[in-house]
Amino acid sequence: MNLVLLLPFRLRHQLKLHTKLLNMSSCPKVFTFDLDGCVWEPEMYELWGGGGAPFKTTNDGETLVDKGGNIVHLLGDTRLIMKELKQNPLYKDAQINVASRCDEPSWARECIKKFKIEDGLYLSDVFQNMEIYKGNKTTHLKAIAKHCNVDLKEIIFFDNEVQHCYDVSKIGVTAVHTPNGLTKKLFDEGLSKYPLTSGEIVNDPKKRKK
Repeated sequence: MNLVLLLPFRLRHQLKLHTKLLNMSSCPKVFTFDLDGCVWEPEMYELWGGGGAPFKTTNDGETLVDKGGNIVHLLGDTRLIMKELKQNPLYKDAQINVASRCDEPSWARECIKKFKIEDGLYLSDVFQNMEIYKGNKTTHLKAIAKHCNVDLKEIIFFDNEVQHCYDVSKIGVTAVHTPNGLTKKLFDEGLSKYPLTSGEIVNDPKKRKK
């Protein structure tokens, strides 16, 4: 009897994914995430007009509140994914980075320091290199590749804005489009399809329309 078939579907899916990754000649060496609209919302510019820094952790520890009373929260399965990247031995050698065009870099860095993943673990404990400035995302990803001493094809990147995904895919990065924020489904799909051929992206809306 195949004992794997007795496992719940989600566990079978995870086992299949992890087996694939372990059997691959190369897994992504670098995981890179956009911030606004991918990791959290609202976007920092939406706090203009009385909000913004300083940010405080709310009583439930799950969200942040700015000086204007606006709530900032993590999207989708961000906490689960960050915890997995930090604690799963499968990713022990991976480097975790940020590539963001956020309008308020200092606010973003403060949120990264204060967003709790679990007791004793914050976003700042997960992210190792943060490229937060204006410009085409290819600039950010090239800087990350240089900093991490890897080829661009060894990077997987998650962003809610599809044009950014198209841009970086053309330089060899495996890009995952996350229109509603970071989810475990798209995270797993990105890993299962890594590495992609240059010019292709995961969850391409053009292909979904066909």
